[in-house]
Amino acid sequence: MTPFTFQRGETIALALDAVNGDPLSVTGISAVLKAVPPGRTGVPDGAPVAATFSIAQRAASGEIPPGWTLGIDATASAALTPGAYLADARLEVAGG
Repeated sequence: MTPFTFQRGETIALALDAVNGDPLSVTGISAVLKAVPPGRTGVPDGAPVAATFSIAQRAASGEIPPGWTLGIDATASAALTPGAYLADARLEVAGG
């Protein structure tokens, strides 16, 4: 997992790259941000959602693979409690 540092109140943008397979076979995608409890490196099952990402599909460009840009706007970012968070993205692929 690559850690990123963001300031509360700034727009959060993360790239989710399609490094394998055909990204056009993805029929559904969702992504949320969940708070990591103090002293932990992950989130427990059923952890509450702190924010929901907006999702924009992204075409390949030069050496950047196709994929999606996950975003949380500045207003939602400002409402987050200071701390560590984990992005949880789920992809549904055609046929299963």
